[in-house]
Amino acid sequence: MRKMTTAAAVTVAILISITGVGEAESSSGHKKTDKLIYRAQQTTSAIRAANLQVKKTLESYNYIVEGKAQDPRAEYKKLVKDIDKSQKSRDDVRSKAANMQKAADAFFVDWVESLDGYNSEEMREKSRGRMNETRANYDKIFEAGAEAGEEFDAFIAALDDQVRFLGNDLNPSAIAELTDEAAALNEKAEDFFSAIDETIKVAVKYSTSLEPQ
Repeated sequence: MRKMTTAAAVTVAILISITGVGEAESSSGHKKTDKLIYRAQQTTSAIRAANLQVKKTLESYNYIVEGKAQDPRAEYKKLVKDIDKSQKSRDDVRSKAANMQKAADAFFVDWVESLDGYNSEEMREKSRGRMNETRANYDKIFEAGAEAGEEFDAFIAALDDQVRFLGNDLNPSAIAELTDEAAALNEKAEDFFSAIDETIKVAVKYSTSLEPQ
C-alpha cells in the first residue's frame, strides 16, 4: 500500500477538522434552541398558573362583596391567603421569564457568531434575516408579558386597597359601599385576563415555531 503523502495527509486533516467544527456548532445551536423552547414552555405554564390563581382570588373577593359569604371573617381570611398566592404566582412568572430571557440572549448570541462561518454571503444574509425575524417574534412575547404584568399590578393594587378597607370594617353596610369599586375591580380583572390570554397565545405561537417538524 502506498504511503499517504504529506500534502494528502494535511488535506485530510483539514477536512476532518472542518467537519468536526460544523458538527460542534450545529450541536451547540440545537442545544440552545431546545433550552429556549423549554424555558418558553416553563414561562407559559407559570403564566397559566398565575391566571388560574387570580381567577380564584377574584372569586373569593366577589363571594364577599356580593353578600354570599355566610361567615365573612372566614372568607376574608381565605381572600387574604388567595392574594398572597397570587403574588407568589406573579413572582414565579417573573423568575421563569428571566430564565427565558437569559436563554434567548444566549440563543441569539450563538446565532450571531455562527454568521461568520458562512462561505456564501447570500446564505449568511438569509440566515441573518431569519434571525432578525425570530428575535422580533420573541420580543413580542416579552412585550405582551410586560403588558400583562402592568394589568396584574393594577388589579392587585386596587384589590389590596379594598381588602384593607374590609379588614377594619367587615359588616354589610361597609361591603355595600364597595359596589362601584367592585365593578371597577372586575373590569381591571378582565383587562388582566385578556392580556394574559394574548401573552399565552403569542408565547405558544413563537416558541412552537422553533420546534423541529
